[in-house]
Amino acid sequence: MSLSSIRVQAPDDRTETLALALQALLRWAGCEADYADLNAGLGLAFMTSVRNPERCLATWMTDGRDALLERTAPRFGIKLRGLHPPEAAAGLENTPEFAQHFDASYRPLIERALEHGQPVLACRGWPGESVELWGIITAVGNEGLGLRGTTVASGGELISLTTPPVQAYVVEEIRPHVPPDDELLRLAVRHADVVLRNQLDRRLGLTSGPEAYQAWRERLGHEHVCATCSGRGAECHRRMAGSVTHARESAVEFLSHHRDRVADTARQLTLDRGEVCQGLIGQIIAECEGVIHALVRSCNLDSVGSLLDTAEGRAHLADDVRSAQTHEERIRTHIGRLGEMLAS
Repeated sequence: MSLSSIRVQAPDDRTETLALALQALLRWAGCEADYADLNAGLGLAFMTSVRNPERCLATWMTDGRDALLERTAPRFGIKLRGLHPPEAAAGLENTPEFAQHFDASYRPLIERALEHGQPVLACRGWPGESVELWGIITAVGNEGLGLRGTTVASGGELISLTTPPVQAYVVEEIRPHVPPDDELLRLAVRHADVVLRNQLDRRLGLTSGPEAYQAWRERLGHEHVCATCSGRGAECHRRMAGSVTHARESAVEFLSHHRDRVADTARQLTLDRGEVCQGLIGQIIAECEGVIHALVRSCNLDSVGSLLDTAEGRAHLADDVRSAQTHEERIRTHIGRLGEMLAS
């Protein structure tokens, strides 16, 4: 298969670029996998996260998206090899030392992979609107870093990386496989539990789950909500809220599909326990919808802009975030119970 045919597509209602990149790889290998399945499997449908509260608020939901990638990709028949551990580029992304290390150690590995027909998943390093995104390196070139590839923002064209990616995975092999419903549901629930309980690998330096909302609320206590951008940070806050909302919408899509099929998933359980599983899924869906509803005002740029102008307005937005956090705490409880039921 030619690497040149790989393209990451960009539906308007799909925002997790790692899930979209995996979907593109599977499509290239002849398999059409569902975005909601991939997003839930990666734990991203239930993730709210922050690594460094002093970074731009709009970037909080771009960090650590690959936290559960190496557990998830094999379930879809994708064999990966990470080029460096999660902490290798932490805090070093823009330093000459990291660029030199990438050039000496990682670039030759990427070029060798491309020579053998193996694409490479890459996080960041892309130009323009693609700067924070996951994409797929598919070719060498003469511009920028000398590597080219595709992202959701590249419009179907190949673009050149301009700086070293902070994380990269060689796709050594794809034997496409979509897990059956029972396996997918168990995988998604296990990973949602890890995310919601803030139990991701500590080397990532990531806070996830309801605890991440606390950092968000604290930023709303500042006159300038975004620590790095000019103005009060209205667009940054809106993008953060939009990212969380899209994630829970994806969770609702995934769970709605599986609520109707949980009787098959739990056929080894008693009828009563199968009904309990269905009930728990219904409760999780309702709480996800509660998160979405709580953040409606935060997703409206005009409303956010006017509210951020006053301490009272910022307090209203903080109350909305606290409401979303409360729903998230309930989701965590229900996910824990559902996991116990499905594991029995």
